[in-house]
Amino acid sequence: MDEIKKPYKITTFESGPMNNFIYVIEDIITKKCALVDPAWDLTEIYNHIKQGGLSLERILLTHSHHDHVNAIDNVLNDFDVPININRDEQVFWMRTYDNFDLNYGGDLIYLGNTTIKSIHTPGHTPGSTCYHIGNDLIAGDTLFVFGCGRCDLHGGNPELMYKSLKQIRETLNRNTIILPGHNYSTEKTSTISNEIKNNPFFHFDDLNKFVQYRMITHDKIRTSPYGPVPE
Repeated sequence: MDEIKKPYKITTFESGPMNNFIYVIEDIITKKCALVDPAWDLTEIYNHIKQGGLSLERILLTHSHHDHVNAIDNVLNDFDVPININRDEQVFWMRTYDNFDLNYGGDLIYLGNTTIKSIHTPGHTPGSTCYHIGNDLIAGDTLFVFGCGRCDLHGGNPELMYKSLKQIRETLNRNTIILPGHNYSTEKTSTISNEIKNNPFFHFDDLNKFVQYRMITHDKIRTSPYGPVPE
């Protein structure tokens, strides 16, 4: 999509001891915005919202791990906004809020003139979700630059991760820009085309070999920051 014609803008913030990326999606005409994965110190983000004259309309969660949600109550104390979360993730999280806006994968979320599509991508957690906006994919911990999220934590499932990555590879445009949940790599963003060439998790056509690599081999031979691994 031509940058000039985009109805939205995505601003990236890095925060916390785990190098989390937090995103603000802004609808340019209406100044409505959404906050993705509020965690850690949000001072810079609050300043961005205030200085830009933005109106925070909703929170989008890619998943519910502590490092992606630990500031959510602070946000809700300041803004009465809905929380978009996948139904499976809400069950997994076991938290109760009266402002959940549940999605099931494929749902459309409207932010002024900007349309955001939720994509259910289980594997890191049962309800992990990517948000597809124009030519951008906010991928949470499903897909990193040259990596993917762990599947050995509570709720992880390498078989589902394999299917989710295959879904991303086969259904999205190769020029789609990947915006990951952490700054774990030598580059902060990538494209699906670049990931297909250089992300080892995209190099498997055999489920069992993928599971072996994700669960055992990978952490023995690679450490962050992740660089490209040509096929």
